[in-house]
Amino acid sequence: MNNCSKFLFRLAGGWGLLTLSLTAAAAAQISGIAAHYVTTTCEIPCDNQKQSSWYFWRGENRVEIRDANHDVGEIWRRDNKGRLSFVYIEPAHKRGIAYNAADLQLIHNTRPWDRLISIVSAEELKQLTLAGETPGLNHQPAQIYKGKIDNRTVEVLWMPALQLATRITSIYPDRKVITELKSLLNAEDNIVATSEDQLASYALVDFSDLGDMETNESMAWLKQATAAPGHETHTH
Repeated sequence: MNNCSKFLFRLAGGWGLLTLSLTAAAAAQISGIAAHYVTTTCEIPCDNQKQSSWYFWRGENRVEIRDANHDVGEIWRRDNKGRLSFVYIEPAHKRGIAYNAADLQLIHNTRPWDRLISIVSAEELKQLTLAGETPGLNHQPAQIYKGKIDNRTVEVLWMPALQLATRITSIYPDRKVITELKSLLNAEDNIVATSEDQLASYALVDFSDLGDMETNESMAWLKQATAAPGHETHTH
């Protein structure tokens, strides 16, 4: 598992395992979201639990995920040709590493866009069984999906109105992982996505330049940026 995969798995507890594509009709209904998620993991019989808290922002052709505890994050953007670019960010230090579409292909770190914007895809939901409905966030209708995927038992709480999974429970032979939306963010939370103006003020290093810059003492932080994809295996 590469560094970025570890980061995303740590944040979302395996939501990247559900990957297929949304239909065009569903994609057209995507709206902006600002949300707080918590992922709880434990080794069965779950005597001790570990939690990670993270934020999720979805906009038009843009997704940001930020670890609430370590102040690192990811920004994914899609251009008008459907190509994805990515920025690993450290907001507290106003710095990061930028990857274009070719870089992501080079390090085999491509991501299906539908997974990024909805956490669980509509096509994957089709492989599960609709087990019922229940009131979801703000009493909006939510659907419960259940089934087996590979070696795990999966239950998903899906909100069609938001095109978003608000709870995912995955039970593996040796562990249990629950990712749950705790709240939608508002102005009172004082937690906002990184704006494009803010990102423009960051010290961003192009992925292709990493090898040349890591020998510079002022860029020593690059050696610690272990959540950045391809960083360990980048050839100098």
